[in-house]
Amino acid sequence: MADKDAKQTIDNNVQDAELLEKNKQDDAKVYRLIWIALVVVVLLSVVSIGWFYQQLQQQEADIQSSLTELSSQNGDWQSKLEQHRQQLGRLDSDQKQLAEKLQQLTDKQQLSNAELQKRWALQEVKYLLNVANQRALLAHDVVGAIQALIMADKQLESLSDYRLHPLRAEIAEELMSLQSLTTLDIPGMAIQLQTLAAHVDKLRVKKGPEVDFSESPDTADIASTETPAWKQAISDIWQQLRSLVVIRHEQSGEAAVLVPEQRYFLYQNLRLQLESARLALLNADNDSFQHSLKTAITWLDQYFTGEERDAMLASLNSLAEQKIDVSIPDISGSLNWLEEYQQ
Repeated sequence: MADKDAKQTIDNNVQDAELLEKNKQDDAKVYRLIWIALVVVVLLSVVSIGWFYQQLQQQEADIQSSLTELSSQNGDWQSKLEQHRQQLGRLDSDQKQLAEKLQQLTDKQQLSNAELQKRWALQEVKYLLNVANQRALLAHDVVGAIQALIMADKQLESLSDYRLHPLRAEIAEELMSLQSLTTLDIPGMAIQLQTLAAHVDKLRVKKGPEVDFSESPDTADIASTETPAWKQAISDIWQQLRSLVVIRHEQSGEAAVLVPEQRYFLYQNLRLQLESARLALLNADNDSFQHSLKTAITWLDQYFTGEERDAMLASLNSLAEQKIDVSIPDISGSLNWLEEYQQ
């Protein structure tokens, strides 16, 4: 019985050892399969990684090529976009100009009769203010400038526009400054001098007793027999020249008077002095004005006579009492205001 149990134990041990050996063999097979699987997986991973790397390289090359092409296309698009922007800018500018022209046409169509009358009246006021400045500054005609300013103020009064009150205030100040000056009728004085110059030819020149420098017949006959022919010819020429001039020596010692045949130069010189006085009057040159008048008065007193001379002397003496060096104030403020208002 004991042997049987021992045998049974041995058999069991053998079986256990066989099972253990079989299990070890199975485990070794499993490990080998696992390693093989791992190697296969690694190889597949390496191959996959290589393939993916090649694909990535190819994709990167394709992307780079696409980017280059897109960059080129982008440059073309930018150029085309800039051209379109310029065209849009031109169209916008043309549209604005067209809109402005349409607005101007609309404004012109919408102008009422009252507005047209106002614009016309303001143009008349501007013209009158220009006339006032020209008369005051260029012609030194204070009276004419005052009349032009008064007419401009009446035109503004007829408009009844409160926005033009500052302009009327400017005109009022300019009128006050002009009216405070000594009023001289410059145009009237100029016309008077022009009239006097036109009547110079009517003056009578002073005449003295004629002095005959010719020799008596007996003396001429004696001289012709005693002097040579060439000296006689010279003497005859000298006598003819002396016969052209008649001299009157006055007791006062004044200048000699020309004969009537030579009075043309006297008339012309007197007329020149009167014209010089008129020009100096228009230029407000008091010194030249007084000098020309005094010269004309002196010539009238020395070389002319008669009632015409006396009347002309009275007129020139009256003009010489006038002082024309009046300082004209600046009256351009109203004109400047109106020009700024119309802008």
